[in-house]
Amino acid sequence: MSFADEKKSDVYGNEAVEASDDVSDIIEYSEAEQKKIVHRIDRRLVIITGVIYCISIIDRSNIGSAAVAGMPKDLGMNTQNNAYTPIVSIVTLMFFVSYIFFETPGVVGCRKFGPRIFLPVICLLWGACVTCMGLVKTWQQLLGMRLILGALEAGYFPGASYLLSTWYNRYELGRRFAAFYVIGSVANAFTVSLISHLRHKR
Repeated sequence: MSFADEKKSDVYGNEAVEASDDVSDIIEYSEAEQKKIVHRIDRRLVIITGVIYCISIIDRSNIGSAAVAGMPKDLGMNTQNNAYTPIVSIVTLMFFVSYIFFETPGVVGCRKFGPRIFLPVICLLWGACVTCMGLVKTWQQLLGMRLILGALEAGYFPGASYLLSTWYNRYELGRRFAAFYVIGSVANAFTVSLISHLRHKR
C-alpha cells in the first residue's frame, strides 16, 4: 500500500469514526414522547396562527357590518336621498386589490427574513392600521387605510402556511392545515354578533 493510499484510508477511517460518533449523539424518543412533542407544537403553533388568521378575516370583512351600522352616513358616503352608494363597494374592493398585488412579495419577504421576524411585524403593523381606521373622518381616508391593510395582510396566509410546512411532515400537515382553516372560519360566526353588540352599545 502506498503512502497516498494509506493516507486516504486514514482520512476515510477518521470520517467514518466521526460520522458514527455523530449518529450516537442523536437523541431517540419513544412514540409516546414524540406524540407529546407534536401536541405541544400544535398548541403553540396551530392555535396561535389560526387565531391570528381569524382576526385577519374579521378585519377584512367587518366593513359590511359597519356599513349597516351607519358608517356611510358618518363618512359622507350617502347620496341626497340617503341611499346606499357604490362607494361602500369600492372601499371594500380596494382591500383585495392590494391584497392580490402584494401576496407574492409577501411570500418573498417571509422567505428572506424568516417567519419568526416577518409574521409578528406585519401583525403589529396591520393592528396599528386597523386602529387608525377607527379614527378616519372621510371615506377617502378609509379607502387609503383599506389599501394599506390589504398590503399588510397579504403576506400572512402564505407565511403561516410556510411556517406550518417547516414543522410537520407531509402526513401530519393536512390535519394541521384543516385545524388552521377551522379556527379561521370561526370568524364568520362571531363577526356579526360582535358588530351587533357594538351597535347596540353605541
